Amino acid sequence: MSTSIYWAGSSPWLTDPPRCGGVVRDTMAEDRAPWGFWCTGIFFYFCAPSRVTVTRVTTPARLVGTARAHTRLLAAAATASLVLFVAACSGDEPAAVVTAPAPTVPVLQPGTPGQPNATITGSAAAPTATVSILPTDERFLSEMIVHHAQAIVMVDAVKGSLEDAEVAAIASRIGDEQRPEIDAMAGYLESHGAQVPPEATNPNLADHGAHSMPGMATEAEIAQLATATGREADRLFLTLMIRHHQGALAMVDEHSDNSMAELVEETVNEISVTQGKQITQMQGMLDRLT
Repeated sequence: MSTSIYWAGSSPWLTDPPRCGGVVRDTMAEDRAPWGFWCTGIFFYFCAPSRVTVTRVTTPARLVGTARAHTRLLAAAATASLVLFVAACSGDEPAAVVTAPAPTVPVLQPGTPGQPNATITGSAAAPTATVSILPTDERFLSEMIVHHAQAIVMVDAVKGSLEDAEVAAIASRIGDEQRPEIDAMAGYLESHGAQVPPEATNPNLADHGAHSMPGMATEAEIAQLATATGREADRLFLTLMIRHHQGALAMVDEHSDNSMAELVEETVNEISVTQGKQITQMQGMLDRLT
């Protein structure tokens, strides 16, 4: 890139040679910047030049006085304008992002029942937007949390009672997988302002006889599982967990008919693949032990 500076008398013109009958003399360079625009009769270049063309203009004596007067005014304006435009286009830095400051006025936050109110300031007092959740997603996640919670209760009920190594291994794996899934589903509900079932933090709160979800074990079956040992515990656990997993797949199939958020869809797919595979594995174990 380059620009051209023309001299009329003793003052610079940042333009093509003044159209005042002058004669261009003493040209030092010919190339010019390819981009520019006209403003009040002056040609400006967008970016800082990498090369400067200096040309001296010889004007007739009768026009020198007028040219010099105009030159002083235009040169000052040209210099200020050129600085602004060069600064505006010479950098590649992205524009700074302006963010609203955190509130400085204290905000009163009501306490939970039995707890005092709290005064908060700064970023803690800034309002946060809550994204709504689809009612069908909320229902599915809430029920699946309770469903998963019972699976953890069943796994805990047979700890130390299982005899077969493969049955013990898959029981442990089910517990290890479903606990993080509960946390993820609960986190999604909470982040969208939905109520989280208490079973998300304490699976033992589940009322096994109060839910109509498919595959759920009854209170009597949970009690029987907790007292079983050895081969009986192996077979009973496999029988109840196969039915429990089949119930989860039925819930997944039912919810798949609805529109759902992306994260919920990922959860649905994960449950479908994982538990479908485990059903096949547990059925093979049960067949072997029967």
